[in-house]
Amino acid sequence: MSDTWTLQDEAATPYLNVCNYAANSDEFFKQFKSHPAYRHVLEHVSFEEGQQYLKEIDIDYLDKLEEVKENDSLGSPVIYEYPSVGEISPTTIRYIKNTSDIINKFGTSFDSIVEIGGGYGGLCKVLSSFIKFEQYLLLDLEECNLLSRKYLSHFNLPTLSYRSEEIDEIDENFDLLISNYAFSECHKEVQQDYIERFIKKSNNFYIMHNNFHLELGTIPHEQFVEIMSDTHNVEWYDEHGIHDAPKIIYGSIK
Repeated sequence: MSDTWTLQDEAATPYLNVCNYAANSDEFFKQFKSHPAYRHVLEHVSFEEGQQYLKEIDIDYLDKLEEVKENDSLGSPVIYEYPSVGEISPTTIRYIKNTSDIINKFGTSFDSIVEIGGGYGGLCKVLSSFIKFEQYLLLDLEECNLLSRKYLSHFNLPTLSYRSEEIDEIDENFDLLISNYAFSECHKEVQQDYIERFIKKSNNFYIMHNNFHLELGTIPHEQFVEIMSDTHNVEWYDEHGIHDAPKIIYGSIK
């Protein structure tokens, strides 16, 4: 685990156990999103963060709320009541914000998408309500992929594929690469491999990047922007306009 992910084993092991249990137990699957060990890693977006994301989302992206809320129909996430949108999880609101960012920068149609750190597949599910794609590849640890495969099987989505090992066998240029923090939480050697193998070869990329693990040698966002500027036109901004917040980094190939 430590070879890939900077998260300490005392947090990572319980999280991966939840993924494994949920993938193999229909009963456990019904409530995995509300499990404390899972919420330590994912599903921890606060009510207040959800409010902030709603302020930043164009109203047009709320037209498909009922379809988007299908993401909250599985796994028993923590749900709040928000004015004008009703009951919804703040994590799903974040995925709507990610989707609106991607559409505003790159459009609504892609042949192929790859996501580094697909989690349970929530972003893939929400994206599918707004964006057309022919192929979607989720890269994550095996336990996570077992869960996302089960989760996304409940929805009628285009061709999905999953990979946790043997990524060196993948030789493809993707239209869009996405990573919701996962890339920035990998060890530097893994980040470098992803950059050369996937990000530089992608026509477009959208990455939410934090600098929480710099003491472990991860690539800071400034260096990542510099690296990617060789091949892509890159822009970035502070999430919510807060200087110390994570960065939203996106680029299109030159």
